[in-house]
This record gives sequence, structure tokens and C-alpha cells, in this order.
Amino acid sequence: MRFNHIGIPTTESFDGEIPLPDLKIKVNDHLDNPFGIQWQRYWDDAPYPELVKTVPHVAFEVDDLNEALR
Repeated sequence: MRFNHIGIPTTESFDGEIPLPDLKIKVNDHLDNPFGIQWQRYWDDAPYPELVKTVPHVAFEVDDLNEALR
């Protein structure tokens, strides 16, 4: 398991916004800072639960998702 980023939702614009139209979100490059912080601004019609659009999260990468879930 490897740390990937800390996602922090916001409603304010931020420097370096990268639009991801298919996901209806704007993010910054989390590899561009030493702490892996990724600001996330969801579009008004983004189809995600409020929990996802309002609560920070920590994201990890795994080689095998089924194994990691076990």
C-alpha cells in the first residue's frame, strides 16, 4: 500500500486548477507539493454524494485491490 494524496474538497477556486470534465471536478497536481495535497472543487452538477464533495480523505494505491480488501 502506498500513499497517493490527501484530497481536500473546496468551493473556492485555487491556483493551478486542472479541469477534469468527465469527472465534473477541478483539481490541482498533488505531486506538485511535498505533502501530496490535492484541492478538489466539484462542479455544481457533479454526481457524487455530499460526503465525497465535502469531507477530506486520504487516498492510497494498492497493487491488488481484491487482496487489499481481504
